[in-house]
Amino acid sequence: MEKIELGEWSVSVSRWDRAWQPQMESLFCQGNGYLGVRGAVDEPVPGQKRDTFIAGTYDSCFGEVSELPNLPDVMGKEITIDGELLQLSGRNHEDYCAVLHLDNGLAERHFTYRTEQGKQVKVKMERFVSLKNRHLLMQRLSLILEEPAKLEIRTGINGQVSNSGAQHFTEGTRHCVPGEREELSFQAWDSGVRFAAVCAPRLTAGSYRASIDMDRRRIGTLYHISAEKGEEIVLENAAAFYTSRDAEYWDGESPFADSPFKETACGKHKSLSIVDDANALAAEAAKAGFEHSLKESGEAWQRYWDLHDIRIDSDEVFDSCAARFALYHLRIMTPVHDERMNIGAKGLSGEAYKCHTFWDTEMFLFSAWLYTEPEVARRLLRYRYLTLPKAKEKAAQYGCEGALFPWESAWITDGEVTPSEGAPDVVTGKPIPIYTGTQEIHVNADIAYAVHRYFEATDDTAFMEECGYEMILETALYWASRAEWNEEKKQYEIHGVIGPDEYSEHVSNNAYTNYMASWNINEALRILERLRQAGKTDLLEALEERTGAVSREVWMKDRAEKLVLPKPDDRGIIPQDEAFLNLPELDLTPFKKGGRKILESFNVEQLCGYQVLKQADVVMLLSSMPDLFPEDIILKNYQYYEARCVHDSSLSFNVHSMTAARLGMTEESFRLFRKAAGVDLNGGLSSAEGIHAAAMGGIWQCIVLGFAGLSVKDGRLAMEPHLPESWRSVSFSFVWKGERFEITVDHEEVRYGKTGGCSKGLRPVGVTDEPGA
Repeated sequence: MEKIELGEWSVSVSRWDRAWQPQMESLFCQGNGYLGVRGAVDEPVPGQKRDTFIAGTYDSCFGEVSELPNLPDVMGKEITIDGELLQLSGRNHEDYCAVLHLDNGLAERHFTYRTEQGKQVKVKMERFVSLKNRHLLMQRLSLILEEPAKLEIRTGINGQVSNSGAQHFTEGTRHCVPGEREELSFQAWDSGVRFAAVCAPRLTAGSYRASIDMDRRRIGTLYHISAEKGEEIVLENAAAFYTSRDAEYWDGESPFADSPFKETACGKHKSLSIVDDANALAAEAAKAGFEHSLKESGEAWQRYWDLHDIRIDSDEVFDSCAARFALYHLRIMTPVHDERMNIGAKGLSGEAYKCHTFWDTEMFLFSAWLYTEPEVARRLLRYRYLTLPKAKEKAAQYGCEGALFPWESAWITDGEVTPSEGAPDVVTGKPIPIYTGTQEIHVNADIAYAVHRYFEATDDTAFMEECGYEMILETALYWASRAEWNEEKKQYEIHGVIGPDEYSEHVSNNAYTNYMASWNINEALRILERLRQAGKTDLLEALEERTGAVSREVWMKDRAEKLVLPKPDDRGIIPQDEAFLNLPELDLTPFKKGGRKILESFNVEQLCGYQVLKQADVVMLLSSMPDLFPEDIILKNYQYYEARCVHDSSLSFNVHSMTAARLGMTEESFRLFRKAAGVDLNGGLSSAEGIHAAAMGGIWQCIVLGFAGLSVKDGRLAMEPHLPESWRSVSFSFVWKGERFEITVDHEEVRYGKTGGCSKGLRPVGVTDEPGA
């Protein structure tokens, strides 16, 4: 933590450390949900990753699974002073400071640079990605020399980037008017998606000339400047990105068509105007100037914070900053503008996991949107619905009915995109086989559960009739057909799966999977009964035509009644799976307290033979469905599995923290919350490959669902707070059934206020109305 300085609304570092730059690049990532830019510094640094991504523009490269391609870089600058390249080292600068402003998304760096000849230059670099206009990012460079010098500044669009060596684009076409406009248009090899990148640089200097700077896959401007003593040289750069997959250009067929749409080699879009529009936006922003666009973007950020801010009253700034840091990244990683896209495991902050979507969205990120901007939660679910045809294909491939959603998902017509191999095995030295794409099927019930929670919180009947009921019925059909009959035990079982704990592979009757599958089938049956009771004959006929589930009701009911659900043993411990409690123990002290990584000593195949968890599994079940078991059983299982969990996943600490809070173990819960918040906000390199997206949603869950104790009981809201001792209060905004509440929780009471009318389904414990509410 010593490298990071936290403020109420800022994250900063006051010392240059080249080795720590990969972590800073992730922490200082900027974006708006459409466009994401990794926080690599402007000047060249060996080993830096200059990643720029646009949500949804997936492309595959030479037979590999699809990934978000790394777009040409528009932020990099080369600055020379009397022929010396500006490049920081330990002794050639002073007064270094880099700050990310969470309130308006501005990142800035400033320092005084000293050349080998002893000349000093005051340097300030600023940038932001606009929240007002999702296609725009802007940059400003300021140089003040203490004595005259000859400067050169190289700027432009660098298409020589790749995804760790994989090049996704054609060379494209280039055009440059030096000092006015730089343009690069290009196309993805496999998907055919077309891109346009345009920069409009504007230099303010006394004496200079500008020339074209061109190389393969690169176009830009080279400025030659004669700087006077004390003169401030200012370079502003407005950059714009557009693609043929943007909603306003894309006219792809629905994924429900007989032949799913795929862009042709020429691209398929409504017009050829992406280049024109990129030029127009860059020119307009350049004319308006950096400050004007920053002000507009800041106003958009303020509207976001008005709805989402969490205010923690505490003497320790870490917790407030951690909450706002999480909410900042939650916003810049979420494609709120387009239901054809979802949230990647690293957001838009790095190439890891190929920017694929996992169960993280529904089980860790969804709540923060559902209870603040439910329309965004709706779009995230609509994305899953658009992938339903491919999910049905996947289920059929395995001989099952219904739909099986991909474990890793990308573009809406890509289907399953989980790689078959991973990093080298510590024992064999060969790539680790990845089984999650075929075995981690609980994602099906996770998605159905999110649909249920959305309807529970919004009463959005139109959504359910359009797609929600269908998703729950199709996933229920899958579970009913996936279950296998055990004649000896007279029960249905689910074999060959991976639960949330990915250190247990090829298991049978995983508790989380079976309970969620049981809920999924029973929820489908409840839906059919409710619709029948409501006389929705036409809707039932439509659902039968779309899914075939209505006529399979008796068959599904038989599976639901006879599906095995692991019960607590004599000690009160719920078996994680059939074999887990019979496995030998492993001393985890070196890994839980000694700081060693368990995968440096064991491979996954070996860990499958021990009672060792990568992340919450049974505890995940108890956190998601806390009413399944009495509190004493929850406590016993929390203690048992916490002792055996190494928390090797960023999805784990927050689940244990929430569960501990609900058990009244406030000190334990707060300790785990700090662990969850420190997954990214630390002085190490844990986030070098990108922000842990699910951890951002998990922090929101810890605070609102854990410490504030907000929950849904019998379709109504309830609150049972368990605030950390060091917090005096916490306040946040919350939406339920279309009404927005402002809630404040302290150690004495819960206060809430809302606009108009009386409470609608709110049943907090010990609540008093705010004055004037």
